[in-house]
Amino acid sequence: MVADETLLTVVDVNQRLPLVRSIVRDVMELHRDISLRKQRMVSLRERYPAAGGDDSVYEQEVVQMESELSQDEQRLDDFAQELHQIGGTLRDAQSGTVDFPGDMDGERVWLCWRSDEPEVLYWHSGDCGKTNRVSLYHELSSGGYLAENGLQQDA
Repeated sequence: MVADETLLTVVDVNQRLPLVRSIVRDVMELHRDISLRKQRMVSLRERYPAAGGDDSVYEQEVVQMESELSQDEQRLDDFAQELHQIGGTLRDAQSGTVDFPGDMDGERVWLCWRSDEPEVLYWHSGDCGKTNRVSLYHELSSGGYLAENGLQQDA
């Protein structure tokens, strides 16, 4: 288990990525499924609003869906907790974005990975967004970060 204050290097995070990928794949699949079922539930509620004491087939289906959604939302929380135990924080279940606490020149930053990326390629210091992520390769080319994190610079 990784402590909350443990700062990870790029190498540390990349070593964890096989497990992270597996968890995030499950997260994204479950998130898609939950989203579709929520849309179906809203559609059923709109087409067949529950009248007081209504025990229609549709109302029974909605009640069943609500129960299953609640259980699956708990599963999502469990996946997020698994990621936390290995040092990551799930930021976005839809895109599969996970942040890891790191250090860049004495500043606490987040090493940011998304499910479609082969390795950790970005970092940010505030909220994660497409415009907030900074390429590690930009930082790596400055040289100092390479040696501190056990990385090799290509010639």
